[in-house]
Amino acid sequence: MYTHRTSLAVLMATIMVLTGCSTAQVIANLQIALDAVTVALPILASVTGVPADTVTTVDAYVAATNTALGQASTILAGAGTDAEKAAQITAAFAAIAKPVVPSQYAAIAQLVGTLASDVATFLASVPGTGIALQMRAAGGGRTTAWSGHDREVLAHCTSTVNANTVALAKLQRK
Repeated sequence: MYTHRTSLAVLMATIMVLTGCSTAQVIANLQIALDAVTVALPILASVTGVPADTVTTVDAYVAATNTALGQASTILAGAGTDAEKAAQITAAFAAIAKPVVPSQYAAIAQLVGTLASDVATFLASVPGTGIALQMRAAGGGRTTAWSGHDREVLAHCTSTVNANTVALAKLQRK
């Protein structure tokens, strides 16, 4: 049974989808994905009893995802329309495939699944993607205005990427 609250909730959700996410939400989604990489690193460092090829594949996936998230942070802070940035960000992730991890390695499979989900959420929130882009296509190229605070948070995202990169390099030397 539909109530007024249910109708209002459906309407609000529809409006949010059609208008796209706020800049703060896009950046929060980026940071969440980066945090998933950060959380993955000690787990990967402590893995035992997992075939070397599985560990290598997961390490490569985490490293490539971290790099693409770093590129996304730089792209978002740079010049260009939302559509141009969305295309560049999509290209950064295009060659990255979520590895298949055998179910007996549940912790690693969950780690990979969480990271993939967080990246998908980020990509869906990028201005210039999805329904919002299709609705604005006739109106020309829109450029999201990033506030000074947004730019500071994007710089923090870049710092997280750099820290993750250093940790990944140490992990791969073991």
